[in-house]
Amino acid sequence: MIVRLIGGTPMPGQTDTTWRGAFEDVDAYDLDDDAARARIFSADGLVIGGGVDHLLLGRHREELTGFVRAGGRVLVNGQVVRPFIDGLAVWRKLEFRGAQDVRPHPASPHPVWDGIDYRDLHYRTGVPGTHSYERLEEIGVAGFYGRGYHLDLPEGATVVTGIGQYRLPLDYSYRLGDGEVLVHGGNDLESFSDDQYSTRVLGPNLVQWLAGGTGLAAEPVSWAAGVTVPPAAAATGAFTATSAGVAGSAPRTAAPRIGLLHSGTFQPLRTLADPALAPYRLESVYLPDTDPSVLADLDVVIVSDRLHQGQLARFVPALLEALSDPGKTVIVLGENKVEQWLPGVGYSFRPTVFWMWRTGEDNGTRLRLPEDPMWEFLTPWSVSWHHHGLLHPRPGARSLVVMEENGAESGSLLYLDEVNQPARLLVTTMDPVYHHGSGFMPGASQLLYSLLRWATATHATGGR
Repeated sequence: MIVRLIGGTPMPGQTDTTWRGAFEDVDAYDLDDDAARARIFSADGLVIGGGVDHLLLGRHREELTGFVRAGGRVLVNGQVVRPFIDGLAVWRKLEFRGAQDVRPHPASPHPVWDGIDYRDLHYRTGVPGTHSYERLEEIGVAGFYGRGYHLDLPEGATVVTGIGQYRLPLDYSYRLGDGEVLVHGGNDLESFSDDQYSTRVLGPNLVQWLAGGTGLAAEPVSWAAGVTVPPAAAATGAFTATSAGVAGSAPRTAAPRIGLLHSGTFQPLRTLADPALAPYRLESVYLPDTDPSVLADLDVVIVSDRLHQGQLARFVPALLEALSDPGKTVIVLGENKVEQWLPGVGYSFRPTVFWMWRTGEDNGTRLRLPEDPMWEFLTPWSVSWHHHGLLHPRPGARSLVVMEENGAESGSLLYLDEVNQPARLLVTTMDPVYHHGSGFMPGASQLLYSLLRWATATHATGGR
């Protein structure tokens, strides 16, 4: 049995008869249930998805470490900000300037990568068809596979994949007791198994490795042999235990108190630790451990994108109460099923177009209300990178960014509502915390900075 711990939204393929059907998706919060936890740790292998709560995993560090020491195998996806298995290294952001800076290169053999042409890991595109590497250089987007690296690797670790011209450690493995940990510092590794390319074997290889295999590790290769890490590759944004605030801990000042609701995933943790955001004194509102009543003391409530829906549900009554306070600003980001809990809001799914800036494709985004005061804070680039569907707000809301299809507006991508409830409400299907915390997509960071500037400046002046 192979268990894949996920952040609440089941991944496709659970009943698939191919390799994808070998994974049993389990909500990571089941670790807090004794019976469910025992079943999880009876598996042969574990996959930890990149959307899992790292603070939750940290509470189960001893058990996760014990699982490996007893002979289990674990694939860790994403960017580790707080090690939750003995030996894990903290992920560091790579300061990259172009596609070759994030190109993956083989460093040491590992059975999961057997038969893979590493060029097929470099770019992703939504343009239909199978494309040559040369064509992908023209239309593809680099960085999905990885955009950071690891230092301070555990003793005996083997670097599997290096990133960029200096081959900095991206993927690595290490033995721990009788088991093995495999770390992929990018988007979930299994998502790169593509039937149209050599990566078709990645999924089956991964299943075979997790299920047992020989467990033989390759001879360790020193990534740093004869190589000095250049200043341009210096890490930024490493998480420290004291950098994220706790809701209710900051004294009230003339500046607004801004709380960020999150589920402990690496993206908001890295966002909270970003020195560039320190002037806004973001307060951490960690949903699993926080009393929803803390929202009453905040001036600005930011509902981070891609929250665990079960954890968010506990806060919905407090969020609706916050909307009844004329002194508050509520900002709702990204994929949060707002149509299920925000009064009168509709939603229509649309696929995400992340490659249009490489192809020149028109993704339908249109800016509206150019005289609106909100445009003093937003820029076209900050709202034109991509989105996750269309919103249909209540009458009176001001849609500043919309989708145009077949010459007609079909929905809103970002709107501001100051008439349908006492509080002012801004909602968007863009997910800036996810991308800013991931170190990917500059427009997303611009949107996050813009929203914080707007919320702060208009609060301080009393403007609305």
